[in-house]
Amino acid sequence: MNIRIAASLVILSAGAAAFSQTKQAPPLPRDLEIELALSAAPKHLREGATVLALAPAGYAKVKEGSNAFTCIVSRLQGDFFPVCFDAEGTRTMLPVYVDDAKLRLGGKSNSDIDRQIAEGFREGRYQAPARPGVAYMLSPMRCKIDEAGRITRTPSAPHIMFYAPNLTDADIGGARGAVAFVNRTGPHGMIIVPLGKQERDAIVAETRSLVEQVERQIGITNGPQVGSQGK
Repeated sequence: MNIRIAASLVILSAGAAAFSQTKQAPPLPRDLEIELALSAAPKHLREGATVLALAPAGYAKVKEGSNAFTCIVSRLQGDFFPVCFDAEGTRTMLPVYVDDAKLRLGGKSNSDIDRQIAEGFREGRYQAPARPGVAYMLSPMRCKIDEAGRITRTPSAPHIMFYAPNLTDADIGGARGAVAFVNRTGPHGMIIVPLGKQERDAIVAETRSLVEQVERQIGITNGPQVGSQGK
């Protein structure tokens, strides 16, 4: 066994040990996590995007990009999905995703993490986006990890998100299943704009093999199939 393979096995073993302890942040083989993270972005942005991947102590940069976009596989609040932020999202939103994963790997509960993130906004450690911008979730891969470690599919459909700090559906006339809606009200709220059926179907077909690899790796149990509407 050469040194590179041995080192990779040590990293994966350490990541698996961290997951078995916290049951909230499943590790992936590095190349698979990079591919999944980049699947969030439009094809023309992927080659130049920066990628962060989960390591035993938290997210680490594994691909240095040449454009303004940063892609990760989120574990935020137990949600497992790829997302790619523009420069403003990388500055203001990504730190929450990074710290959430670090706290999970440290054994913190969902309630502990929610409290610390809320305190971070109140104390100014985290900021809402200061200008309009975009984040991409073009992959149909999404699942939920509960605090017992059970992993299930959750409704997901490829979509684009625009930063909407503290806006509500009432502000934009939004509703779930409509052409646009707000995913949550708060400093990191987003206006969700789902792709059309033709675009969604094409992405689901193109990513089927990747999604199946990821699901086998993390152990999907049940739930809605990928590609269904929701956020």
